This record gives sequence, C-alpha cells and structure tokens, in this order.
Amino acid sequence: MPKPNFFIVGAPRCATTTMYTYLKQHPDIFLSLLKEPIHFGSDLTRQPLSVGDAAEYMSLFDAAGGARVIGEGSVFYILSKRAPDELKAFSPSSRVLVMLRSPVDMMRSLHALYVRTGNEDTDDFAAAVDAEPARARGERLPARCYFPEGLQYRAAARYAEPVERFVRAFGRERVHVLIFDDLVRDAAREHRRVLEFLGVDPSAEVELDVDKATDRIRGVVLRQMRAASPSIRRKLKTGRDAHRGPGTRAVTPDLRARLQAELLPDVERLSALLDRDLTHWCRSASP
Repeated sequence: MPKPNFFIVGAPRCATTTMYTYLKQHPDIFLSLLKEPIHFGSDLTRQPLSVGDAAEYMSLFDAAGGARVIGEGSVFYILSKRAPDELKAFSPSSRVLVMLRSPVDMMRSLHALYVRTGNEDTDDFAAAVDAEPARARGERLPARCYFPEGLQYRAAARYAEPVERFVRAFGRERVHVLIFDDLVRDAAREHRRVLEFLGVDPSAEVELDVDKATDRIRGVVLRQMRAASPSIRRKLKTGRDAHRGPGTRAVTPDLRARLQAELLPDVERLSALLDRDLTHWCRSASP
C-alpha cells in the first residue's frame, strides 16, 4: 500500500496551494486529491474537512503507483506540538516542506480566510487580534467557530518554535524552508530547489502560471475524484464552497507596527535558526 513520504506542513496562507499545484504536475510526484486531510496533530481540534479514519486517510494515496514522492499538504500541522513526532513515527524517512511569509501579512490573510469560512465573526482585524486572550479562555468564540486554535493569530505567526520542532524530529537535511518572498521573486528557481530537495528530476517540464497549471492537472484531479470515496468528494466540495464570502478591513499602519514589534523576537530567533536575516518582516511597510 502506497504510503506518504512528503508533507507540506505550513504555514497557512503562504502559497502552499500554489506549490502544491506546481508539484502535482511532476511525473514522479503524487499528491492527494484532498490537499489538507489534517490526519495528524492529535492536540488540534478536529476540523470538518479532517480525515480521522486511518483507512480513509491511506485511501487518498491508493493511486500513487510507483511515484517516488507521495504527499499531502496539511498546513495546520505547523500549529501542532504533536504533529512532528506523530509524522516521524508514521513515516520516519519523510521530507518536510515549510513555507513562511511576513507574519503580519500571514495573520491578515488567515483572518480574511476565516471570515469567509465562518471560523471568524468579525471583519475587523484589529478587533479579532485584541480578542485573542478572551478566546484562549474559551470566551467570545464565534457561533460557527470550527477551529479555535486558528483564532490565535499571533501564535500562528510565531514560526521559530514550530520549525525547530520539525527539525528536531526529522533532521535539518529533511526539512526545507521556503520563503514566500523568494517564490514571488523567482518561482522557477524556488520550485527547482524543492524538486532537488525531494530528489526528483528538477528539469521536468512544469507550468508556473497558476491558472494554466490548474488546467494542466485537471485530468489528474478528475481521475482522483472518480476513484475517491463519497466522503472525500463531499469534503472537497465543502472546502471549495466555504472559501466564498465577504472581504475584510485592511491592517492600519499603527496595528502593523505594533504587531511587528511584538513578533520581532520570534523573527530574530527564526533568522538565527535559518542563518538568514528576516527582520525586514518587522519593519513597517504597506502590505
């Protein structure tokens, strides 16, 4: 039975779906139909689209055939303290991709997503951030809240400790960290680096225009859908429908500066871990 050996573990709202679409085109890579089954991370609230049943989870990879790389992309594994060790126990030789962006921009994008999906009930980002302490106590949670951990926006934006956990579990050579800014600047170069990290042919032809890439993998997706269980197909449809909704308010310069100051120590810690100065993320600028 094919078993996953590659995981995109986060962070949310950091172009993981874009990378997933790129990688799904490669002939030696098989990625699950449901990008985020969130099967691991037993300390997290089980989300509606999670695949908890072990047999159903493994069925996501039935059609992998002889693919050298078999994977999924549950970005909320990065919020879990248990997921790194659980993934290591499940598939010890796996490779892990972590994608990160400016913490405040990630928070803002995650908030907008949650407003659309119903996990968040205020379109005022400042109010949502200020509500974090009360929500951590189980208070002021939205009526439709399905993932309260996600409403701790600052916690989601503190990347250093989660990256350290995955490095401890898998070793530095099996964890690749990709910075959002680099992907925007040179998608071809960053995609190639990921392929090299995965040990597959980096010269394979690939479409890097996201819309064209989505069209290119449509046949693969349709074949996977036909083979998927009714439960998986329902989850896929629910996930698509949930991403439609209203917009949210912008981040004010004062709030951006305040959050950047709060998050600077974590960014400095991450910079030391990656041996790369990322403190420009905490200098005020328009998103």
